[in-house]
Amino acid sequence: MKLVIFNLLLILASCNGDPKKETPKNNDSVTMEMAEKSIDIEIIKSFIEKQKNVETEENEPEQPYTLSKNDFDISRNIVATGLKNSGYKFISGEEFSKKLFDIFKITRNSDCGMVSSANDQITLFGNAMDGLKSTRTKNQYDLYSDTQNLFIVPDEKFLTQTFLVKDLVKINGNSFIIDLPQFITARNKYLFNDSKTDLTWLLLNDKEFIKRLVTDFGYDKEEKINQLVLEDLYTQYADPQNNITEKTGEIFFIKNCERKLQIQQGLLNYVAQHTTKDNDRLIYALGNYLDYLFKEDKDDIFTESPATKFTVEEKAKIVAFVANIESPAFYKFKPMNSSTAWHNAGTSLYNITAAHPEILKIIKKNKYYGLNPLKEIIEGVQFEEEGAGNL
Repeated sequence: MKLVIFNLLLILASCNGDPKKETPKNNDSVTMEMAEKSIDIEIIKSFIEKQKNVETEENEPEQPYTLSKNDFDISRNIVATGLKNSGYKFISGEEFSKKLFDIFKITRNSDCGMVSSANDQITLFGNAMDGLKSTRTKNQYDLYSDTQNLFIVPDEKFLTQTFLVKDLVKINGNSFIIDLPQFITARNKYLFNDSKTDLTWLLLNDKEFIKRLVTDFGYDKEEKINQLVLEDLYTQYADPQNNITEKTGEIFFIKNCERKLQIQQGLLNYVAQHTTKDNDRLIYALGNYLDYLFKEDKDDIFTESPATKFTVEEKAKIVAFVANIESPAFYKFKPMNSSTAWHNAGTSLYNITAAHPEILKIIKKNKYYGLNPLKEIIEGVQFEEEGAGNL
């Protein structure tokens, strides 16, 4: 089967030789007419025929067909060729490695609970299933609707997922054309070619993927995406049936593949820039999240309890980064001893360090983590007066 797939690659590549034979379309639909060769069309038809027995909610065949790496490989090769003919630019290895870290917070060799680097690909698992990595690996090539798995192909430098062959090609007699779903082209052009046009399309048509970039992988470099995610999550958590707005804070402070604290500065910047005297909702949600660093999550609000997820040093750093934007805004928008405007009577920094003085000591020991607004607050008069007002 590997030889067959290799032959298919050669055939796909050979179709680029004569520009007069190409059938270019716009970036929304990648199409390339294939030469009339029985071997390649039969391979395509063979996969399509076998994949008719893939089990889905709508299809329950007597002899189900299980998707494997062979199925993934042929779809990957078709996607690679389709992307090339769409105008997608395959970037340099150095630039690609930087993108991997900036977007997905991984390297080519990352291997942890939800990431696997093997078989010339990086698998980004989407569904935890039963919690065992062995189970996720066993099912990694199942349909995206079941796994939400994404795949990065480092050698060819693009992102894909499991596709059925019929969803990538159109058969026309003894030939076929490649017709990629627009979302796979748009994803790659935005992520790796910095296409703002494709970002606009994704924000309108592929919101769940866009949100996963932030919630699953920690991507916080694009303000439009940050706005979409924060507004959507806050609305969801603020619903009267939920009333757990503090859960919004969960995506600001995460553990990366190496289980190290990762602070989403882009999200914090968005909150700082959009906090006003009449809108403290995200600041308030972050303040409530800080409370759970020091108390039990009795209602199982969080995916993983913040109190046990982070070390005391990490908790101090989280408090510092929230206080760096909350305290200046609090003093600006809520005059001391005023009952107007904001929800809380005092800053989270004061409330937490009064109950846990070790946190303030750790912050000072780490030279305020280079956060100048925080340093000025702690060393300033208002923080001292806030303490005096609560004696």
